Amino acid sequence: MARKIVIWISRAAAVLVTIPCLILAYFSWQGRLQESKTASEAAPRTGRFIRSHDTAIFVQESGPVSGRPVLLIHGTGAWSEIWRETIEPLAALGFRTVAIDLPPFGYSDKPEGAASYSRENQARRIIGVLDALHIEHAILIGHSVGARPTLEAALEAPGRFDHLVLVDPALGFQSNPGDAPHYQKNDSPWMVRTIFGVRPLRNAILATYGASPRSTEPLFRSFVSQKEAVTEARVKILQAPLVVRNTINGYGDWMQNLLVAQDSSLGNDFANFRKLTMPVHIIWGSLDSVTPLWQGEQLKKLIPNSELAVIDNTGHIPFLENVQQFNAILLKVLGSDAQHAAQRAAGGSWSVGIPAK
Repeated sequence: MARKIVIWISRAAAVLVTIPCLILAYFSWQGRLQESKTASEAAPRTGRFIRSHDTAIFVQESGPVSGRPVLLIHGTGAWSEIWRETIEPLAALGFRTVAIDLPPFGYSDKPEGAASYSRENQARRIIGVLDALHIEHAILIGHSVGARPTLEAALEAPGRFDHLVLVDPALGFQSNPGDAPHYQKNDSPWMVRTIFGVRPLRNAILATYGASPRSTEPLFRSFVSQKEAVTEARVKILQAPLVVRNTINGYGDWMQNLLVAQDSSLGNDFANFRKLTMPVHIIWGSLDSVTPLWQGEQLKKLIPNSELAVIDNTGHIPFLENVQQFNAILLKVLGSDAQHAAQRAAGGSWSVGIPAK
């Protein structure tokens, strides 16, 4: 009797192990089928590839080449097109807008290895875009986790950036809002470390949820407060680059760096924020559940002479949830900056919202 029980338990355990493995194997196979195109085959004709640092970066540009450059950095799982509803108003006012696909997202290269996605390497790619486009000075705008390399670039090359705008930045604040502000270093649970230590397992899970078109809408919905922002057109925008080869593995390396690797960048020491000398504006959604508003309030105290604008009834992606108000705030900020620059240079006046040439 005891022997039968042992045999039964062994068989049941084998089934319990086999079924998840078969499911993950199925989704891994689906992921390989999904990644059916090269980046150049899949990329829209509205942009182009440039060489930046160590990587081919896909960029989308709009507005006059002679306009004041604005560099736009997206957040997790997004790409340059997500800024379209901000790009066009800026370009219409004469700004030279440059939205990039920060690796491994969008159509840019997906460098191998978690270390490729350190803040330092990503910051060098941002600065490299300016070099490749022969832009000496730019306005720099970064959203969510994309604000980490954005801020790193501003700390590494402060003279290159005339203005820094951080939109609901996910900078790694401590989990307890009552503690002194500090960067909370990775101390991942053993299960997370185990998953990311086994690449086939990691990639299979991402092919199931995260880098799969099936998960785009629910993930998008979880980031916003205004659920009507999750339109079919925007979901399709986010899904479009998932057909590019090596996307799942690139996502895995990027997430491994984000969740497991130790960060030694300038941005992990909040004391360095006081070294930012350019005008800094922070824009935050009042209902952000990903990076709560208290982080924005602490960040304002950490960066001298920074300004915080809060958009009511808005979550983590204000430039999609409340397009008009976000653009109005951004244009006022940049227009005011242009006005001050023009007045300093020529002693004349400048209308708010109109960029200096």
